[in-house]
Amino acid sequence: MKSLNVLEFKYTYYILFLLLLFAGGCSSSQSTMYKPSDGEAGWNVDVTKKDGLTDEFICKINGTTVITASFPFIGDNFDKSGTYKGKNVKMNGYKSSTNSTGADGKVQSTDKFQIRVFIDDQLVDKFDF
Repeated sequence: MKSLNVLEFKYTYYILFLLLLFAGGCSSSQSTMYKPSDGEAGWNVDVTKKDGLTDEFICKINGTTVITASFPFIGDNFDKSGTYKGKNVKMNGYKSSTNSTGADGKVQSTDKFQIRVFIDDQLVDKFDF
């Protein structure tokens, strides 16, 4: 009886671990440099995509989170803004989905994302995920 409880505990542990791994998802990151017009040192602008149910995107400048946004369940874009060192920062996101049918007849959907970051209405860069 005791060995059965240990076995059940091990399976519960593995299932819990897999669920946490799935919930945490994976992330990918892209970055670029922005040169402020006031002659200040360049800023590292980083956009991270955290995979998950809502596909969260995080915009950081020099390691400081400025904007966090997710796509709505219904809709294919978002528009969020924030500030960094007195400058207006804006992040726009666009999603496109394509469907393909495999040889086995199963339909597979693929999402592509483009994130645009603006500082004081100047396009800094486009990030494709």
